[in-house]
Amino acid sequence: MSRADRIGEIRRRRARQAEVLERAHTWVTEALDRLRELEALRTELLGRVPDDARTQLAALGAEVSGLLEELPVEAAALDAAAARFRRPTLNVGVIGRARQGKSRLIQSLTGLTDQEVPTSDGGFCTGVTSVLRHEDGAPTQAEVYFHSERSFLREVIAPYYAELGLGPAPTTLDRFAGPLPPETAGEPSVEGSRYSHLAQYHTALPEYRRHLGMPSPHRVGPHEIRRFVAQSDEHDRERYHAFRAVRYVRITTHFTQQDWTGLSLIDLPGLGDTNLQDAQRIVAALRDEIDIVVFVRRPDPLGDGIGTPDHQLYDHVQEGLPATGLDRCSFLLINKCAVPTSDNSANSRRMAEQWLPASRFTVAEAHIADCSRPDDVAAAMDRVVDYLLANLDDLDDRHLAVRAEKASELHERLGHLATRAERLADLAQPTEIWFLPFTALFKQTHGRLAHGLAALVGELRDERDLTDDLLADAVETVLEAAERDPAHPTVDELVARAAAEDGLSMAYGKYLNESRARLSRRFLECDVALHARTADMRQRVAHVLRGPAGLGGLSGAPDGREFLLEVAARVPRVRESGGSEIRYALRLLADFQLTYRGMLQHRVRACLDGLHADTPAMPFPHRPGPTAQQVREMLEVAYDEALYLCRSELHKALADPSAAIFAIVEEFYDRVIASAGAEEEWLVFYQDVRAEIWPGKFAALAEDAAHLRRWSEGVAALAALAVPGGPGPLAPAREEVAA
Repeated sequence: MSRADRIGEIRRRRARQAEVLERAHTWVTEALDRLRELEALRTELLGRVPDDARTQLAALGAEVSGLLEELPVEAAALDAAAARFRRPTLNVGVIGRARQGKSRLIQSLTGLTDQEVPTSDGGFCTGVTSVLRHEDGAPTQAEVYFHSERSFLREVIAPYYAELGLGPAPTTLDRFAGPLPPETAGEPSVEGSRYSHLAQYHTALPEYRRHLGMPSPHRVGPHEIRRFVAQSDEHDRERYHAFRAVRYVRITTHFTQQDWTGLSLIDLPGLGDTNLQDAQRIVAALRDEIDIVVFVRRPDPLGDGIGTPDHQLYDHVQEGLPATGLDRCSFLLINKCAVPTSDNSANSRRMAEQWLPASRFTVAEAHIADCSRPDDVAAAMDRVVDYLLANLDDLDDRHLAVRAEKASELHERLGHLATRAERLADLAQPTEIWFLPFTALFKQTHGRLAHGLAALVGELRDERDLTDDLLADAVETVLEAAERDPAHPTVDELVARAAAEDGLSMAYGKYLNESRARLSRRFLECDVALHARTADMRQRVAHVLRGPAGLGGLSGAPDGREFLLEVAARVPRVRESGGSEIRYALRLLADFQLTYRGMLQHRVRACLDGLHADTPAMPFPHRPGPTAQQVREMLEVAYDEALYLCRSELHKALADPSAAIFAIVEEFYDRVIASAGAEEEWLVFYQDVRAEIWPGKFAALAEDAAHLRRWSEGVAALAALAVPGGPGPLAPAREEVAA
């Protein structure tokens, strides 16, 4: 495959990605239109609906305003991303500090001269960004794009004022032409250098002012290009200032080798001094234009390394590529100069093999090439194109991931907004229209709630004396494990312990204490069964609230506790004090927990007294002293007796969880159903959430209200753009390419 074919394949694949972005842009602009219409209706309705609906309409305002601000920004970002993928060229940014061979590389690839691509052995030469595009058989010509007065002051001058703390930046050229604010005393040298750059713009203003605002593009021939892109002539004798008014230059030419169709080189100003504009141009160009970066670095033959200036340049470029990751889309071309007077071949190899791997200057690949040799440069660029062809999907997906994440967020927020807005149709009508139907619905629902909870209390009353099967199984599992693995010491271990503890009696006491601690710890496993029983109780209550009470729409939480807490959070202010019996009861039930320490620990500890060194079930006989074997048998007897006592005592407690569960649920019933004022609290609660409990019931009563019909239609149009589970505004890129 030729170079032109490879570049063409990259462009074709990217064109398909552009189609995905264009559809996303259409989705965003349509959502923006629907949202603007809805906001106009919202503003109109604020003066026409009851207080509770007005409160919710006002609350929607902040969410709508936020989306109205973000959607245009996202539309612009999608448009810029689509333009990036629609470009007819593959853009390679050539970046390097001054005097590293960057311009020489471009000359070798394009065949252009110092007139079009300035080089200099003196100070900084290139002043603006140049885009060089290959076109078969095309004569060399350039299009110069100038700053307007406004863009010059905002993008070039204002950053200096902000960085140097010089006060408000000038808003007209006449104001900038006046005296500069004095330099702040005591600034570091780098700040002084930046002030010097600003002073040069100020002093040279008469030389370039006439170019600001000139019609763009301004076409010039090859011999005029240098005057607009360089800071001096080729002999470094005459200073040029026109570049200060130039945003960028596009040069069309036929490259020396004719098969570079579809390739563009972007020549950025050499970075190395403290010119703010250099860094800003690099970042801006990378963000909008450059697909892959080629750093150019010429090692010093007398000694070199990857140092602070290199890392500063790397950081500036990384700032322009936050999504892609510079380590995946950049190359380092190490400029080897083999002339006898400055042969840096040895340090070029050291840079590639030693200095670069040891630094944080991380690139996809590094190559050594002589930038003055066209064949070397062409071979290096071939590697760049091959790399792009192999890694394009991943690199592009990194760009698209940022847009996809934002698209998903906007899709979700629009869906949430549409859901909230749909409920307003049920609220936004006069009280006389909805209150009587609401009262009838409430009475029916409250009756089902009371009946459902009463039935549950009755079931639990019948169960309160029954053994809790979960706890019985857990206790039996613990006791069986304790019997199987008592962990008693062997006779030899007893003898060794007695020697270390100054006698068998001391060893016996310590083994008793250890057995007690070990056996006690085993019963902590009962917590799992007790927690499961509590969770089951909460789910049974939640089942009543979700079903007969109709509150399922208030929370999608599958967990009973979370459901109860989320419903409690929706209970409105029903009393002047702010308290609520319903809210309190819901939270009380949600926080209730059966635990081993609360229900069983006191029973178990009483059964373990015989495993205490001070009160052993088998006292240690001192005369005659027992043998080690006898001590081991004493440990077994004491342990077995403790197990027997635990089994007997815990069997008495196996119905306690059922009694406790009944008690807490009956108390819940008393608070939310039987207590004075409870029904009135439920009335206020259901009135507040009626649009969620009975969706559509009240909207149907308002068919004759034109403003509500318009609202419902506007919400439906918005909801259609945010269908849950739909593809969303930005489909996965790989699926689109595969299609």
